[in-house]
Amino acid sequence: MSITTAPKTKPDIRVITRLVPPSGNLVQGQSELPIPPILADAAAKHIAANHNHYAPAEGVSALRQALAKKITAFNHVPVDAAAQPLELLITHGGTGALVAIGHIYLKGHSCLLFEPYYPFHRRITEDLGGKAEVMPLEGPSLTLDPDRLRATCRELKNRKSFPLRAIVVCSPANPTGKVFTRQELQFIADVCHEFDLLCISDEVYEHYVIGDREHVSIATLPGMWERTITVNSFSKSWNVSGWRIGYAYGAGKIVAPLNAVTNVFYVNVATPLQNGLADVLGESAEQDRARDQLYRRKHAWVSRELTDLGFSIYDSGSAFYLWARIPREYSDAQPFNQMLLEKHSVAAVPGAAFADSDSWDNYMRLCIAREDEKLATCLERLRSALRS
Repeated sequence: MSITTAPKTKPDIRVITRLVPPSGNLVQGQSELPIPPILADAAAKHIAANHNHYAPAEGVSALRQALAKKITAFNHVPVDAAAQPLELLITHGGTGALVAIGHIYLKGHSCLLFEPYYPFHRRITEDLGGKAEVMPLEGPSLTLDPDRLRATCRELKNRKSFPLRAIVVCSPANPTGKVFTRQELQFIADVCHEFDLLCISDEVYEHYVIGDREHVSIATLPGMWERTITVNSFSKSWNVSGWRIGYAYGAGKIVAPLNAVTNVFYVNVATPLQNGLADVLGESAEQDRARDQLYRRKHAWVSRELTDLGFSIYDSGSAFYLWARIPREYSDAQPFNQMLLEKHSVAAVPGAAFADSDSWDNYMRLCIAREDEKLATCLERLRSALRS
């Protein structure tokens, strides 16, 4: 059995973002759409009301209460905002939650990532004294092999150096958009039980599931509440990546210790912005419907255009990113992307940024969370590059 851990030269997403003009940026994983007016108005109201001072490290009460209702209704996980020890924390973005988890649980231990993986899941773990191990998903359909998962976890759990402590599940996934099925999540849950592992469930893209797929929070599966820390954020779903507001929830015995890290490193998340979100979170049904329709349309449109240009689009089940095999006449997405950037002022992210193996070198991640005018410009530039 082979476990891929050796580093390789990877494209730097932030460097590519700085080099590409904004009009051709399919690189950065953020929504560039406008902030919902109701949220802008609510935040402005709290700033004007002088709600601009320290808040509890775990988050303002109003937002925690509103979130507990959302999590119970949407994720089907009953969370008590008043529970002691704390079951729900407001964090400095989803990243702040991941940093806290790394500090408390992963120093001297390892976590298992599924390749293609989100680079910060690895970087945070290893910068904080842990180790990230990588198990590739298999084939163009990104299949999870339960037997390989069990064998990998057994080997890693029993080693003396950096024994396995947690499995990281990102669904829908960054970069591929893969929506893990209920059966796949049950495989992961079974292994977590068998080897007494934590599950770190990154669900930042939960609102971008399309088609006949369903978003399943792994904490709803039998026995998983007690061993799952769910990480989420408002950055994508409310178009406020610069606000840096996320959250983490789970059983108090595993979530409450994270608050010590939040308190030391971040003190608190911006108070008026938390209050603004609290005001509108219960009124998001109309926004959720509009977002769903918008991204279904964008996904269908951009996928159709890219397919016509020779890309093969992975049927991920979600719509924030497109994971695509580049046209067949190109074998490596890094020089392909460099050509697009230098000659046509458009770029995405080569698949090598998200993998240790060479399996995804001919893939790209394209972020479609852009205004239609910008997407049309990017598609025109890609057409010029590939049809000239």
